[in-house]
Amino acid sequence: MTDLGASLQQVKSNESFLERIKRFIPGYDGYVNRDNSRELDTVLRNKLAIELDSNHVKLKNTVLNLAQRGKLFESDGIDKLDKKLQSAVNKFRSASRGYSGAFDVVKIKDDKLNQIYQFDAGLLDGVDTISAACTELETNSKSNLDISPSVDKIGSLLEAMIKHFDDRESILSSL
Repeated sequence: MTDLGASLQQVKSNESFLERIKRFIPGYDGYVNRDNSRELDTVLRNKLAIELDSNHVKLKNTVLNLAQRGKLFESDGIDKLDKKLQSAVNKFRSASRGYSGAFDVVKIKDDKLNQIYQFDAGLLDGVDTISAACTELETNSKSNLDISPSVDKIGSLLEAMIKHFDDRESILSSL
């Protein structure tokens, strides 16, 4: 959760001097906080996407390790993982923003916004688990160990993450 607070501080640090002064005007502070929250939601989802996207290299290295050991036939599952991984990355990058702007037709209340932030922050753990599993896959391929359990594990983790992220859209649509 400290990353979430740090991200909010990063967004606030990008404010101009005039914007910081206007925060003291009654009524304006709430608007600015919501606007920052909207950007924070995008920053958080982009962080998730970047973290997941970095696993493509591990999958490519796994295929190279298999090729060097004459086991290229084992890379079929890795191509499927790569596609699932890209699907998850695309979902994170293209998801709806967590807060509607001042002139948007649909407004998201603060309690829903906080629920979405908690949901997104919880996804960080899932991304870390997937990254660790991809590292394990790469290491196993380099050590000439059986990679099928790792491939199955990563596939299950990615499917669960995609399903879990789809639940986020349900939260937004229940407004």
